[in-house]
Amino acid sequence: MKPFDLLTPVAAILAIGTQWWQRSGRELPGQPEWYLYAAAGLVVLHALMRGRELLALFSRRNFKYGTNTLVTSVAVLAILGITNWMVARNNKRWDLTKGRQWSLSDQTQKVLGALEGEAKLTYFNRDTGAGDPGRDRLREYEAASHQLKVVYVDPTQKPGLTREYDITAVPTLVVEYQGKREKVTSVTEQDVTNALIAVTRKGLKTVCFAEGEGQRSIDEMGEAGFSAAKSALEKASYKTKKIALLREPKVPAECTVVVLGGPEKDLMQPAIDALRTYVAGGGKLLAMVEPELRGGVPALVALLAEWNLEAGKDLVLDVSGVGQVFGLGPAAPVADSYPYHEITRDFRVATVFATARSVSAGTASKPGVFAQNLVQTSSRSWAETNLKDLQEPMPQPEEKKGPISLAAVATIKAPGAEPAPGAAPTPTPEGEASAPEGRVVAFGDSDFATNQFLQISGNADFFLNCVAWLARDTDLIAIRPKEPEDQKLFLSPDQQRRVSWLALFVLPGLWVVLGIMNWWQRR
Repeated sequence: MKPFDLLTPVAAILAIGTQWWQRSGRELPGQPEWYLYAAAGLVVLHALMRGRELLALFSRRNFKYGTNTLVTSVAVLAILGITNWMVARNNKRWDLTKGRQWSLSDQTQKVLGALEGEAKLTYFNRDTGAGDPGRDRLREYEAASHQLKVVYVDPTQKPGLTREYDITAVPTLVVEYQGKREKVTSVTEQDVTNALIAVTRKGLKTVCFAEGEGQRSIDEMGEAGFSAAKSALEKASYKTKKIALLREPKVPAECTVVVLGGPEKDLMQPAIDALRTYVAGGGKLLAMVEPELRGGVPALVALLAEWNLEAGKDLVLDVSGVGQVFGLGPAAPVADSYPYHEITRDFRVATVFATARSVSAGTASKPGVFAQNLVQTSSRSWAETNLKDLQEPMPQPEEKKGPISLAAVATIKAPGAEPAPGAAPTPTPEGEASAPEGRVVAFGDSDFATNQFLQISGNADFFLNCVAWLARDTDLIAIRPKEPEDQKLFLSPDQQRRVSWLALFVLPGLWVVLGIMNWWQRR
């Protein structure tokens, strides 16, 4: 063996080492192709220096007999290579986990599809050689969009880049898009998608929660508060703010959406006038009106009627038994029927309400107003009008039977700009010169958006979809990623003892007995 016989092994080490170095998230000086060309050059040089031996080998009789074997081997390798190339180019995976944990949600797909340029995701984490859920999650994003560039960085290998991005803990993901930068320390789908939303939004929009008439508070952490709704909105890159309509001569201009969270007291005339002017000027209102169990809000109900939205003096009861799945009774109707609208398009998740009144689109025709129902209960429900005696309610012949509408939506335009009958309202593009379009979504319940009920079934998605439609953020109307479920198995001490006996004595003893029986039969 001569020294130049080491050229081919060195070439193999160079080629394999280059691929391993790149896959581990490190970078090499220059272009990666240069190293592959250098490896190929070493192989060619080795072949030239062993030219005589190769010619002698090719002239031997044994080589001629082995030609068929060589050709067959090359053909098999070519088939395997082409198959591997096709599989690599057409990635297909099946997610068999409960709740489709490793499949991107509808909202994530929409956000990725709306990217107008390249988004760079830099993932800082130590490369320990063990499995990294963060890398697995980011590969799903890479496969879903060609507009994403993901860079994996080991802070111990690149301390300079780590200092440049001011990384103080791992794992950390830095999302960059068109000069904006967002940093998250968790690589769940919720956090990654919310970071992408934050850097792709063209200015933050403000959701204003009215207070002063006993509305739900965004600062209340208890079951009846809206703190979870506030947190969900902020994760979706909305600002939140409290406003007092009695102190404001008009709704502040910064309010993209105004939320009335189930006022206990009726609104005074200045507040009614402010909301009427706000919507007429193109404002967006989300109104939640509770049943009249402890008093009514006639001024607010009359304002909704101006927009052809009728709030019934009733309580919707549901005896289908579906509410028992969530530990609720007949006074908590569960709805899974959604008339077609941009808010409910492709929405197939049940929503849960509590002590709700009916709210439906009126039958009257009002100039410039288009109203339609948004969500309906099952056929085994009715609108109970006797609110004084609810001990053993029974549907009466004069009471409305299900399905009952629990929410309705209206668009308000200047006279002459009314949408065509039967057509769902469509958003006007931002900046288009046209008459201002006010939007109103009215619910007969505010409990569905409280801390107690927001995370049940599809309530959070439905609430956020309504806000997104009001704010003209159509790309945010979708089913959002869920937090992974905690699927730990908790065993009592007695169950732990049984499992221990089964693993340590019963199963091993069974195999011993079977072995003795087999030996005895052969004996």
